[in-house]
Amino acid sequence: MKTIKILIVVAVILAIAGIFLPQEYSVNRTLVISAPIAAVQGHVEDMDNWDRWTVWDEAVPPSGDQLAQMESGVGSGKYLSGISGSGWFVITYTSAIEGFEYTFYSDAGDKALSLVTFVDQGGSVKVDWTVKGKVTKPPVLAPYLAIIKKIALGYSLSQNLKNLKTLVEQEDRK
Repeated sequence: MKTIKILIVVAVILAIAGIFLPQEYSVNRTLVISAPIAAVQGHVEDMDNWDRWTVWDEAVPPSGDQLAQMESGVGSGKYLSGISGSGWFVITYTSAIEGFEYTFYSDAGDKALSLVTFVDQGGSVKVDWTVKGKVTKPPVLAPYLAIIKKIALGYSLSQNLKNLKTLVEQEDRK
């Protein structure tokens, strides 16, 4: 009986603390790749290439949840799944000079905005990847889920950039 009371008190404290914690998260990762900017952009802006370097797996979307899947450019998208969640990635802006933006629509109904920029450094490229979002469901757990999402997404972005670097640099040497 005492254990149950302690668990109830802990649950109440966590619920109250959750009211004051932010539901937003922001993750940023940067890496320099020794290759021409065009080589990097070709892999990143073409959604069909994501299977070669991201830790996210292409997945089958829930039935009735379909988007036109173009290969590249504004409006191109892909349904992917990974440790940070699953949902649609849709490119919303692209520029040969600046990089591109995409929006991630999670299966849970949340949305994250992402910006990937390329900075030419004369023979190498600095790739900067930022993701900002908000977890809204379930309301009491959302702040805790935002913390978990930030950790998982940080790992995913770091691994994605390492994989991209390896792939692009190996291809550039050929």
